[in-house]
Amino acid sequence: MAIFALIGGRSNLDVSKNLIEQKIISLTKKEKPNVLFCPFAATNDINKSVLKFNALIQNLSCNVRIMKSYDLDDFSNDLDWADIFYVGGGHCDDLVEIFKNNKLDIILSKYLSSSKIFCGVSAGAMLYTKSSMGDKYAYYDNSHMWNYKMVECLGYLNITICPHYNNEDLICYNDMVKKYSLNSFGIEDNTCLFIDGNKYYIIKENKTNSVYFFDKEKDYQMIPLYEGEIYEANCCFRS
Repeated sequence: MAIFALIGGRSNLDVSKNLIEQKIISLTKKEKPNVLFCPFAATNDINKSVLKFNALIQNLSCNVRIMKSYDLDDFSNDLDWADIFYVGGGHCDDLVEIFKNNKLDIILSKYLSSSKIFCGVSAGAMLYTKSSMGDKYAYYDNSHMWNYKMVECLGYLNITICPHYNNEDLICYNDMVKKYSLNSFGIEDNTCLFIDGNKYYIIKENKTNSVYFFDKEKDYQMIPLYEGEIYEANCCFRS
């Protein structure tokens, strides 16, 4: 069964540390695994997304391919080759539209029972979930961001998430989760939530940031998660 690695975002990151990517690569148990990178969430600047990803993994032992088209055969062949599918950040609304309109979601779903690692950062992490908090329509006014909206995603994971949860304006997510009968997670920048069946755990590059679990069985009580602990859900997060 595939493992999911959901990264809350990247900010002021010393790419020489990249502890999250090191962990993701180690999970393949291969000396030099194959990584397929999808930059399509960054519709306004795909080249920047690719450059940022290449800088992040430049000192790691892996082979990299960059998705360059929506061709179904190419995508299927690339996924056959890949040990890790890594989706970059941007706007998840655009990313979901690209995947659904080009039937890439159908191809991707066929690999969910494999031993591959499915990971993403920000919008890329949101892609796998049922619904998650996006900022495509948010705007800045009076020192705050407004108009965050939940995005309907591909639904491979029966959860919602809020990336960049360390942003104080995303406190609105705490009320939004109550509109969904789903377990939910607030994932701060430079932290990663790993989901492996009904087990989950976190890794933090910024030790002051964290991940928070909103337990639907406890009226969405916000529970901080701790690095080094392995948690077990009373049900599988997979749809």
